Amino acid sequence: MIKDLMVEKIDLKKTAKLRIAIVQSTYHAELNGNMTNYCKEVFIQNDIPEDHIEVYYAAGTWEVALITDALAKTKRFDAIVAFGIIIKGDTYHFDLIADETARALMNTMINYQIPVAFEILAVYHYDQAVARASDNEYNKGIEAGNAILKTLKTLREIA
Repeated sequence: MIKDLMVEKIDLKKTAKLRIAIVQSTYHAELNGNMTNYCKEVFIQNDIPEDHIEVYYAAGTWEVALITDALAKTKRFDAIVAFGIIIKGDTYHFDLIADETARALMNTMINYQIPVAFEILAVYHYDQAVARASDNEYNKGIEAGNAILKTLKTLREIA
């Protein structure tokens, strides 16, 4: 699916023991699913077993934050990835959802000291979401997977 050159190989010891949760909004399901699939591929190419990557579904981006927080609270996962797409409409709703979801995910990351990849795409037009979540090397799932692995590596260096 993903060419090896797009996936950064991160030298993490014992990646086979890592457990990753992915929270995916079902709104704009195809695009969010693409990001999930590419992200999973990054982890698999870095020797994380597929059965150590669990995907949870949220009705929309707003609910992603609650599910992410609940997963962090379990302490079962080493990292969490959040995927959602918010497209600007004619009202302030877009801003509220984007801002408050970002704040909630940051709070989860800080409060539980767990890496949370933030790939909530807040875009002005549907084609901008397509450009960032299609079947190609620009898929933000790749970026999310690589960011989680780099963060885990740095956290291990600190500890």
